[in-house]
Amino acid sequence: MFERILLPLDGSELSEMALPYVEELASKLNSEVILYHVQGHENAHLEHMHQIYLERLAENVRKNILKGKPQETEVRVTAKIEDGTPTENICNLVKSNNVDLIIMTAVSTSGLKVGKMIGSVSDQVCRTVPIPVMLLRPQAFKQIEDKKQLINRILLPVDGSELSKQALPVGEELASKLRINITLFQMANITRFYDDGSGATAYMDFAKLDENEKIRVSAEMTVLEKQLKGKDLDVSNIVTSGFDAAYEIIELCKKTDIGLIVMSTHGRSGLGRWIFGSVAEKVLHYGEVPILLVNTRAT
Repeated sequence: MFERILLPLDGSELSEMALPYVEELASKLNSEVILYHVQGHENAHLEHMHQIYLERLAENVRKNILKGKPQETEVRVTAKIEDGTPTENICNLVKSNNVDLIIMTAVSTSGLKVGKMIGSVSDQVCRTVPIPVMLLRPQAFKQIEDKKQLINRILLPVDGSELSKQALPVGEELASKLRINITLFQMANITRFYDDGSGATAYMDFAKLDENEKIRVSAEMTVLEKQLKGKDLDVSNIVTSGFDAAYEIIELCKKTDIGLIVMSTHGRSGLGRWIFGSVAEKVLHYGEVPILLVNTRAT
């Protein structure tokens, strides 16, 4: 896992914002890095300039990865340019080069966020590829210079479903290689009730129902935490009560030093709904922490 990292670049400063994360992960995971640019056929005459740009960038990435490592350390950073359409080419490259992880900014060159523009490259790639995709928001880069380690703690939300737990192996692998903490998170749903005037709700103790639900979820999370600790991982868990899991995740990230959210694209809502309108989409859209999505539909 994570032997080969792909960074798509379109020549914009926004796309280059992902470079520090690529360099940190490649350095700690000993991953090969592929810097990739897809040019339209109308720009084929500019290929030489694009190649010079990518090769200079690749050399800088190589130097940054080598910082603090023995001189004999082998670091593979390659620059690749192809004609075509970004989404199709990226998906084909993932298959032909056994790419394990894609890292890219969740903003197009026009500045539109994922979830605002159906058909964006980031969105289509997330829909299609069967590998994890790390999406970065511009807000995530505000404090990069102040951090010695960009990814210092992983938040791994689950909802009790097997689909949501498919992100666990990815989070475990990263935490093990980076030697950082995993914080498991689950929200206990608060009971919603509507009084139809019949008086039936008067006989229900909703506070007790909510308390029992939190106890049940907490017990479930304790079991999961124990399982991961059995793999020599540093793990803790947090359980909150609420109506909106995305809101709870975003608020938790504001209060704690989370460097990366690792989560599945689907949970209890099932396969009928993709990212749009789901917890993952809301966290990406409104949160500031980088999010690594594991496409459960493609696994």
